[in-house]
Amino acid sequence: MEVGKKYLVFTYVDEETDRIAASSKLDQFLSDDDPDYHEGQEVDIIIYDKSDLGYKAIINKSHWGLIYGNQVFEKIETGDKRKAYIGKIRDDNKIDLTLTKVGGALVDEVAIRLYQKLKEEKFIALHDKSDPEEIRRILGTSKKAFKKAIGTLYKRRLIILEDNGLRISEQK
Repeated sequence: MEVGKKYLVFTYVDEETDRIAASSKLDQFLSDDDPDYHEGQEVDIIIYDKSDLGYKAIINKSHWGLIYGNQVFEKIETGDKRKAYIGKIRDDNKIDLTLTKVGGALVDEVAIRLYQKLKEEKFIALHDKSDPEEIRRILGTSKKAFKKAIGTLYKRRLIILEDNGLRISEQK
């Protein structure tokens, strides 16, 4: 361990010395049992560490999970506690996590956020050809979810598609 860096540790009372102890080797304190989660389930997580694939996290204080880096649209640090969702439980019982709701629930969430922003600003210079990073910066979501949200709002006649962006529809 290095001074100035953050580390996640498990604290406990040592049975031999009756003193408080801590360990950064968390595997021994987490469950080996098959995970009893389902896709889309909301869970509590603690961010453990950044890896080449993304972020390793502890789920409900009992299992390991992974949030892929390409699905993170906000700043994450070791020790952060937050809500997440079970994305997939793989054949090897490893758990993929996501910070946003899965499937249709995500689209509805993004559509609501987009519509609220349009109600405030009347026009947003984003469209289906916008840069994915610009969409992430403005709405905090992926381009795919953004495009689905546009479709949802357009079908409900709540927005107007323009060449250079989106405008809120004034008709109710």
